[in-house]
Amino acid sequence: MRRPLRPFVFGVFVALSLSLIGCDDPKSLEWQVKHLTDPNPLDRSRAIEGAAQAWRNVDQSGKPEQKKEFLDKAIEPLAKAYTDDSLKEASKDRKKIMDILSQADDKRAKPAFVHAIKNYKPGDNDDEAKSATRSVIKNKDQFQGDGDLGAALVTALKAVKFADRRSGELGAMYGDALSAIKATGQKNDVLAIVTTPNDGQDTVPNKELAGRQAIAAQALGDLADASNVQAMIDAMFEHASKLAKRKDPTTGEEVEQASPLTTAVSMILGGSIAKIGEPAIAPLMPFVKDEDGNKSVQAVKEKFKKYISPGGSGKPTAYVDIATTTVANIGLPKVAHEIAGIVRNKATKDADRKPLIGLLVSLPADETVQSAIKEGYANSTSDKLKTDIAASASRLMQKEMTDWLLAIAEDKKANEDLKTAALGSAIWLAPKDKMGALKAAYDKAKLSDKRDPMWRVMEHSEKECDPKAKNMPKDQQCEAHPEKKGKDGKSDLYVIWHDKTPKYSEELKLVQEVTDKCDQDAKCYFTEFQAAVKEVDKQGFTKVTSGGTAAGIKAQKAIWMLAEYGKEDDMVELVKFMPNITSPAPRSYVQMALDRSLPGGSAKVADAISKLVKSEREKGSETANREAAQLEPIANKLRARAASGGGKK
Repeated sequence: MRRPLRPFVFGVFVALSLSLIGCDDPKSLEWQVKHLTDPNPLDRSRAIEGAAQAWRNVDQSGKPEQKKEFLDKAIEPLAKAYTDDSLKEASKDRKKIMDILSQADDKRAKPAFVHAIKNYKPGDNDDEAKSATRSVIKNKDQFQGDGDLGAALVTALKAVKFADRRSGELGAMYGDALSAIKATGQKNDVLAIVTTPNDGQDTVPNKELAGRQAIAAQALGDLADASNVQAMIDAMFEHASKLAKRKDPTTGEEVEQASPLTTAVSMILGGSIAKIGEPAIAPLMPFVKDEDGNKSVQAVKEKFKKYISPGGSGKPTAYVDIATTTVANIGLPKVAHEIAGIVRNKATKDADRKPLIGLLVSLPADETVQSAIKEGYANSTSDKLKTDIAASASRLMQKEMTDWLLAIAEDKKANEDLKTAALGSAIWLAPKDKMGALKAAYDKAKLSDKRDPMWRVMEHSEKECDPKAKNMPKDQQCEAHPEKKGKDGKSDLYVIWHDKTPKYSEELKLVQEVTDKCDQDAKCYFTEFQAAVKEVDKQGFTKVTSGGTAAGIKAQKAIWMLAEYGKEDDMVELVKFMPNITSPAPRSYVQMALDRSLPGGSAKVADAISKLVKSEREKGSETANREAAQLEPIANKLRARAASGGGKK
């Protein structure tokens, strides 16, 4: 008689049976992983769809242990399957696999990403390449310096068709990914794209090349390899000097002027060179100084001999402006000190000193810079240049310049224009304890009762007037009403306009109200700026009012003082406030304050600026690109200063 199976033997048998059934169960992940590349298309599709459903389930479950189990079992087989020849290019199965891999945030998906990006074909696998690239950017920390991905991205960039909007957007993503993962191993490949000859003519091949070069030029700045600097500078001047033929719309004649295509590439290269920072200063300075006898300068000068700007004006020294803008955007104290030495040199000609002063007041204003401006002023033989220097001193946003400006205003040899310029700078720089001396200086210069033309305001009354009338009072004009028409409903209604431009004494009173209230309190100045900007924005761009102008004066004083007393966190809050500002003047004040307030730099403020730019672009803001062009150089400078070891203010 057969004895029955013992309980433990029966248990092992059942478990083994269930295990074997599970391996052959199409609903199990084990079966799905095994059949991802099954030659039977029905089983293969069932496996891929099953894996996709399993991923959705674990992703939505919110249970980390389940997600980890899925990733450990499925990611590598899925990545391998994606690259397998059994899956046709652009197939639905391949796309489903990429959907899983691109959402998994797992480094093990890399082989699939490389395959999708490297084999990019416009109009074929756009979605998969986009998903892969987006995942690489999102998980950039996992792929830093990855040569396989870097090479794939360069290959994909070369395949982009910029005439196709969707493909062009992908091209921009490839550039962002190269920057994000810092693919320095591809620096020479990226540089080769930028330095490919482009004659700038308005042809389809040149447009395609220029699009690729613009993206590569941007990436070079983020790769930040100092060994590329000289080649980038050479390419910047080469692209800027290219002239393109076009027909003059007024004469119909064929003319040559700077190519918009290559000019754009040159400008982006300039920004990237500035981003690399200090290594670019020495090779750029000979062009800033326009050094005679320097072979590199002479070679570039020859390229610009017949240069006509995109606007149509001839300027064979445009390369000096290009170099100057680039070093200004580097923004390091070393640049300022280089320029300061030339400005304060007695042998420097006023014609050369003037543009350098303009550059100097845009750089970190330490004692060296301030001294150079004062000495440059003293060494100048031109009253016009002295007036320009005094007027530009306000851009330094440094209260320490106040006493020097007051001394200029009290100089018996100074003419009225010079005194007006000096006090016009001092009014924004003067802290609370200098306001009394500032008022006395205005009185002594006999300017207090004069109107400030910088804040011109004309307000209309409803009183009709004859536009042909003569001998009108000086503070009145007879002009058309901005909205109403005459009795016939068609002709202009002429009314009296009164000059409400504030006198300097009125301006001083408004400025002092701000300093008396806030003294050295940065947060108070920020609150005053916010309130004043709201009033400025109410008057709009065309209807300038007395109230709006008074608010504009307060806003300017508040932001100048915020730049002086503000710390890192104050500047971050200022960045966040920018989207609330409509009027262009206050926005430009904010940009200047961000640039000048932290001479030691700040990665924190730079990050806030980058976040703002990204947000504006994602919202599709019409001004996003223009703002990026203005704000990104400031962010770069703040990062460069912080990295150079400058302390926080």
